[in-house]
Amino acid sequence: MLKRIVAAVGLVVLAATGASAQTIEWRGGSIGGGWYTIVSGAAKLLEDKVPGLTVKAVPGGGAANPIAVQQGQAQLAMSIDIFASMAAGATGTYQGRPVSDKLRMIGQSFGDTPFHFIRAPGQTMDIATLFKEGRNIRFGGASNGATDEIALRWLLAHYGQTYDSLRARGWRFTLAAYADLASAYRDNQIDYAFFALGLPGSAVVDMATGRDGELLDIPQDVLDGFKQRHGMGSGSIPAATYPRFQGSRGAVKTLVMATTLITSADVPDDVIYRVTKAICENVAELPRIHSSLADYRCETAVRDRPVPVHPGALRYYRERGFAPN
Repeated sequence: MLKRIVAAVGLVVLAATGASAQTIEWRGGSIGGGWYTIVSGAAKLLEDKVPGLTVKAVPGGGAANPIAVQQGQAQLAMSIDIFASMAAGATGTYQGRPVSDKLRMIGQSFGDTPFHFIRAPGQTMDIATLFKEGRNIRFGGASNGATDEIALRWLLAHYGQTYDSLRARGWRFTLAAYADLASAYRDNQIDYAFFALGLPGSAVVDMATGRDGELLDIPQDVLDGFKQRHGMGSGSIPAATYPRFQGSRGAVKTLVMATTLITSADVPDDVIYRVTKAICENVAELPRIHSSLADYRCETAVRDRPVPVHPGALRYYRERGFAPN
């Protein structure tokens, strides 16, 4: 009952004074972090560009924000594509909770985080062979329960494996903080690693200071499978990002966790249409808010869809030819 009341109050705020004056809440991340900086600046941008709209920027978090939107406590929120997908399906981190069936997206990628698959010198197996045939492998990943550790479980499942099935073949897993993974790699305690960090990842740079290695391309069937099953996009790590791990080779194909702007199906189409229009018609101003927004493009904002696109946003994208009719 309380959750329904909270949701109703949120919608009353949207409609209380009619179309000419509306208030919405936009949740970011922790105060002082990148998401909070983005939300604070973007809230002001929306207020400047959308007459009658008041946007309250408040702290939040990637895992908590989808629930806040689902329950009507926020009308906009920053999230990660796979968090939004998991919340919508009540899987992974959200297993055992009700499905967040109201989640909709406005766009992504408001700053992306690529995955790194690292192979130590002397190791020769590609990714598919590693998981299908590898024995006595020392493998590193993010801390248990972290977003990229959940993605590691998905990667194992893609090849029909689990931690237990690989341990039965002599595998040893080190799931730890990034700095600890870097130390373990430098100290020859792990020979393969899979995790996600923004570029350039300090832990990857740290790994390369003490030991050679190689960044591996993520196979195309994995990229396709993750997009279909989890709504995760793909991209690349540019050439020369990590000279010691890339040498003279070009960009490395990889999975990408995309920051996704989410909303609720309960938010009126007109509100989201105007929010989307204001963002897309002022893209040039976004990097002044935060440097990570320099690559945001409305033309590709809904190319990958971890949750359905809100009808208000879809209307704008279709008008501009950015989404099929």
